[in-house]
Amino acid sequence: MNSNQLYKRMKKLFLFLLVLLTMTACSNKTNSAASEADSTTVVKEEVPDTLNNVEAVVKQVDAVYDYWNEMREHFDENKPSVDERFGSKEWIRVRKEVEAFDRECECGGFFDFGDEGPLDAWTYDCYEGYVSANDIKVKLLPDGMAEVRFLVKDAVTTKGRPIRWLMKVEDGQWRVHNIIFENNDNLDLLMNMRAYADDGKFNKNFDINKYLTTMKELTAKVQGADKNEVSFNAYGLIDVDLDGTPEVFLQNKKNFYNVVFSIADGKPSVLAHSFGATDIYFFEHGVGAQGGCGTGCMMSNCTIVKDSKAVVNICSIDEYGMDGELASSNYSKDDKEITAEEYEKLRAQLGAQLDLAAIMHEIQDEAYLKEPNLSDYAE
Repeated sequence: MNSNQLYKRMKKLFLFLLVLLTMTACSNKTNSAASEADSTTVVKEEVPDTLNNVEAVVKQVDAVYDYWNEMREHFDENKPSVDERFGSKEWIRVRKEVEAFDRECECGGFFDFGDEGPLDAWTYDCYEGYVSANDIKVKLLPDGMAEVRFLVKDAVTTKGRPIRWLMKVEDGQWRVHNIIFENNDNLDLLMNMRAYADDGKFNKNFDINKYLTTMKELTAKVQGADKNEVSFNAYGLIDVDLDGTPEVFLQNKKNFYNVVFSIADGKPSVLAHSFGATDIYFFEHGVGAQGGCGTGCMMSNCTIVKDSKAVVNICSIDEYGMDGELASSNYSKDDKEITAEEYEKLRAQLGAQLDLAAIMHEIQDEAYLKEPNLSDYAE
């Protein structure tokens, strides 16, 4: 069974269950990012014993705030910023893109959402007196990563603001790869900064109507539906492989399906599509749909992306028996059967899964407005 046949089976089964069993579904989430693909292997930096311990991480956290306080008191434009001194390469890249768009836009900027003005990525709204990290808790993770939780305090905010960092070893030191504001509904700064920067770069000159008819036709083809049955309510722009050309994320919120398109050379093509119990996921080097594909069935259907084009599609389908035990697994590359070993080698080229979001823009699609809402059948 190839991925398209499975998709049609999954769609019919989902509709059947939705009507008869009054199931409800969750809205899909988006994510994003990456570069090379076909010849890329994911290389993790080896962590020396001197760094692979809690004490080394805590020492680096304290160093960040020592440096932040020093730069505030004795700013020197010849010295690196806190981002440049302690951020990962990806953090620095995204921060620079955000700063570039902030200079262009007629807005307060990405961090202008504090109660009393813009917030600071490193201190939230703590500015009074000496700023420090307190009650530091470190969890060492595989592949040279660490999760760090602490309270950032100043002379006024004595109870502290909860902040979480994801750190990684780069260039022989612990660097901050992501910051989460836990008291702001776990606001993921890297994910949201990237969405903000991508949207700022690409959306000002983008016209979804230029592509929408073709995208509906392609969606109908992968769904096995009539093109007149396909509609969308919103789109977002995501540069999956960081080549300067955005990919397009299209959403049908009523009927629970999403599609990611390449628009390389101005010609749309489907990179990934989800329906019902599957969600779209983004990786360092690709995009895919993963989730349930029927009773006792789990699917992962992913595309490795390079230069905004699909390099190869890989699919795995796991079938489970009534006892919950795995009964069979099937693997394919571009709809041709391959071995589990071949699949795992290709899967490794996707890299790590990334939690990144797209800023969604409403589409004035008359077909969508007329379309019945499947969730109504579940009431």
